[in-house]
Amino acid sequence: MIKFNPLSILLLPVLYLTVLLTINGCSISESAGSLSRSSESVSDSSKSSSESSGTESKQPEENTYEQGIQDFTVTFLRTNPVPIDQQSFMKGVSDVASENSVVDWEANPKTYRGIGKGLRKAKISGDLYRLYLKTLSNGDAGKMDDIQEGYNASR
Repeated sequence: MIKFNPLSILLLPVLYLTVLLTINGCSISESAGSLSRSSESVSDSSKSSSESSGTESKQPEENTYEQGIQDFTVTFLRTNPVPIDQQSFMKGVSDVASENSVVDWEANPKTYRGIGKGLRKAKISGDLYRLYLKTLSNGDAGKMDDIQEGYNASR
């Protein structure tokens, strides 16, 4: 019969576990390398797709922002009484801008084009449209033009 000292008995499971981890570690390492190469391949193909179409990566984010402003405008107009509270509306616009990492949203034409699209989608027209146009632009001619551009683009 073989006799093991107490230290050998404790070290045997550690040795067994080390061998298992070493064997599995190799296959995990190989898998990780394969995954890394796959992700590089996907990244390269998305770059070449973007380059061949001539689009920049920021464009979808900017469209998402304008769409978010449009959706907020429609929801706000449908759920708040007329005339709207300009301060509450602008706070909501600021929140949408923040969610989309847009810092200077008050100077961003996409903000006002999104508002214009929202006004059109909410079916605001006539005198009420003119009221909102002046109110939401603070009477700024450039912002009014951007709202009108968004309104017209939604036809």
